[in-house]
Amino acid sequence: MATVKVTESAAPIHVDQKPKFTSLHDSLGRVIKLRTLDPLQKARVVMAVGGELAANSVYMGAFALPAASVVYIDDVGFGLPQTLSQIESMLSELGAEGMDAIEKYMLAEHEAAKAKADAASAASALSAEQAAAKN
Repeated sequence: MATVKVTESAAPIHVDQKPKFTSLHDSLGRVIKLRTLDPLQKARVVMAVGGELAANSVYMGAFALPAASVVYIDDVGFGLPQTLSQIESMLSELGAEGMDAIEKYMLAEHEAAKAKADAASAASALSAEQAAAKN
């Protein structure tokens, strides 16, 4: 009969799963840290605002989801909003200065993603043109 020996490594494997936040500054000098919302968190925000407001894409994209993304303002931590009043409270806490900083960040991210997609599209079109030239 064969003998099987099972050994465990001496040092446990540790994966650093520390959340990564994006830091930005508003015109008041506050440091705002944003989290990237996963699909479950986005769904919970939709439930928090209710069906009528969730159907309003401008409200969701420009106010509710950015407000829910805030995890810290300076050293004060914030959880994921669970109610409409918590979202409104966060919007009030951010004020125009905080929302402007988040809007500028989101616009820059959108522009970077668009430039990357355009570059990939141009490279794909060039490859198709080169393939056609070979024939």
